[in-house]
Amino acid sequence: MKFKISIAKNPSHSAPVTCVGWSSTEEVYSAGDDNQLLSWSVSNNQSRKLSHFNKDLYPIDMQFLPRSSSTLGKHGDLILITSADGKFHIMNRSGRIERSVDAHKGAVLVGQWGNDGAGLLTAGEDGCVKIWSRSGMLRSIVVSSDNSVYGASWAPDSQSIAYTQGKFIVIKQLAPNTKPLRWKAHEELILCLSWSSASELIVSGGEDCQYRVWDSQGRQLYSSGLHDNHITSIAWAPNGDLFAVGSYNTIRLCDYAGWSRSLDKPNTGCIYKMSWSGDGTQLAGACANGHVFFAHIVERNVHYMNFTATVTERKIVTVRNVTDDTVEQLELPERVIQLAMKYSHLVVTTPTQCYIYNTNNWNTPAIFDLKDGSVILLMLAEKHMLLVEKNNIGIYNYQGRLIAAPRWPNMRLDFLRLSQISLSSDTLVVRDSIDFKSLHVIDLSSTRNSAESTSVVQHSMAVIQVALDQWGPPNSRNVAIMDKTRDLYVVGVRNNNKTFHKLGRKTESFQWNTEANLIATIQDTQLVVWYCPTAAFNSSLLKLCSMQYGSPELGRNPRINSFIGNFVSVRRADGSLISVPISPFASILHRHIQENKWNDALNLCRSIKEQILWACLAVLSIQSNADVIDIAEEAFANINHYDKVFYIQSVKTLSNKSQQKAAIALLAGALQDAESILLHNGMIFQAIYNNIKLHNWSRALELATKHKTHIDTVLYMREKYLEKLGKTENNNKFLVIKENVQLDEDKIHQKIETELQK
Repeated sequence: MKFKISIAKNPSHSAPVTCVGWSSTEEVYSAGDDNQLLSWSVSNNQSRKLSHFNKDLYPIDMQFLPRSSSTLGKHGDLILITSADGKFHIMNRSGRIERSVDAHKGAVLVGQWGNDGAGLLTAGEDGCVKIWSRSGMLRSIVVSSDNSVYGASWAPDSQSIAYTQGKFIVIKQLAPNTKPLRWKAHEELILCLSWSSASELIVSGGEDCQYRVWDSQGRQLYSSGLHDNHITSIAWAPNGDLFAVGSYNTIRLCDYAGWSRSLDKPNTGCIYKMSWSGDGTQLAGACANGHVFFAHIVERNVHYMNFTATVTERKIVTVRNVTDDTVEQLELPERVIQLAMKYSHLVVTTPTQCYIYNTNNWNTPAIFDLKDGSVILLMLAEKHMLLVEKNNIGIYNYQGRLIAAPRWPNMRLDFLRLSQISLSSDTLVVRDSIDFKSLHVIDLSSTRNSAESTSVVQHSMAVIQVALDQWGPPNSRNVAIMDKTRDLYVVGVRNNNKTFHKLGRKTESFQWNTEANLIATIQDTQLVVWYCPTAAFNSSLLKLCSMQYGSPELGRNPRINSFIGNFVSVRRADGSLISVPISPFASILHRHIQENKWNDALNLCRSIKEQILWACLAVLSIQSNADVIDIAEEAFANINHYDKVFYIQSVKTLSNKSQQKAAIALLAGALQDAESILLHNGMIFQAIYNNIKLHNWSRALELATKHKTHIDTVLYMREKYLEKLGKTENNNKFLVIKENVQLDEDKIHQKIETELQK
């Protein structure tokens, strides 16, 4: 991946260009010290003069009002320009100034709209950072210091700001009475700072000729080597996976982890400001020698199995089959914006159309027109794909036909990120845009409208990443979530009782396998592959079902790049890729069980004789609805879990099949399922007794009072339990009911004996 840079032969500005901004994906505005506002056509590098400012107006910063939200309406063409005379100006598209505001004493060095477009911030030489309404009314003076503020940026949620203070970076919450977070970031003065609107990452650059990547807690994630000159500008790509660094005659394209993807040395002089187009494929920069440069990302590539697809030119995608070294060139009428390849399909989007190629036939793609144009997100699943545009979301099959247009509460497509949404062949999961603890689960196989087929999964902490498994029946669909403490959980999205089972902690990144329900994670610089994530209900079984790979070659801060087939691709901190092979037998075992070939699965384990396979078979057999109790017994015996073998043998003596199923569900950690089986078959005492044995006293009493039976049994057994512990009753529910119920010990024992005889 690198930049293809174009610069006009002769500069259109007669003085240094100080700021640039995108009015659309094909048009850029530039302003400079010659007091001119120019409009550029990106396709041919031609400029035209829009207006000439007052001779005292020297622009410093420029930004168009974010237009990703459909609610902005007529305000979508407003431009914010800050100037050296202490004012900021709100301008319309034609270059006419609608309003000028005296904002600071000295130059206004930073002007930035909020990510939601509801307000703006300015920072200046006077050391102040101020928040204004969209119309230019002062809301608050957030910061007042002795140091000039050279860089300031909104947080992704617009609830806090980051700004520079000499060699320090400060994060200030906008809520009152909150202590700011301050840390030393550079050895010299910090000249530029940018906070990604799509993630918690901050990049800073300064006079020490280095750029550094930080998280929102002030932890340093990356520090670059020394450059030849000061770092003067930094800009994040909209989706947060890339950023650009500008210096004297230097443009660097970097991965979000910090390592450099490409370095160019165009004749630009000092690069004062840079700005990305809304689709994240183009960059414009303001140069000290009067030029405006345009950079287009080329050599983007995607891999799947034996195919590699690369954007070699703006409108050309080259596909290479590495097995026979054949090459296909796909020429498109417009430039490529999004590119994705999985499940034997390559999907390419342009500003107006979507092209779907089958890997078996590159000549006749399925083509359909886009509604809004620029595609923000593209996600592929086995049977269909997800397209997110500015104001529309659609799920299409691979023939290009619209399958569903899902809707959910608090839907904000402009705030949606790849880590917050996941698609499988029958389910869509999205994190709520306001309540980060809530996940909306949308059943795509349902014929009901999306509101009726949507359920909510509630976690106890804010969720930062979600991912659905891709294989198996819809009723066993699981979603893996990582919360803000970096803990990884798995939960069944179709279960009535949505229990979160913890997989691991200190998780840096994770991915599901594309061909089986395996998860690869980076935990504390170690690669861990969970061959059976649903074993998370039991820590000893989960440990047996996992593989750890802690080789020093992974280095610091590795992350999962892809998990396809039997290989985990890991991206090191320096950008290099390492392919780690895993055992192929786990995928084969999952496939046999999905196809209900239990004897084949058993024979595979007997042949390979690996403890990890026996552990997976043990877990999957007790979680299955199939009658495979003998296979479960043999599997547990082979991993030396004899307590479970004896339990299964006692279960086999039960004459009632429903009781057997409930007992196996208890063994599988599915307590709610076990209770439901017993209640459905009229075994109320057994359901109550199970809760008593598990010390779930409140639920036992709730069942007894609901069904008006064995209330005295629950109270009596609770009393005996507390006597052994030497405790007194402190639960109000039990105290209230105990006053109205007479406990007869002989009668209770007789009732229990009668139930056991049944």
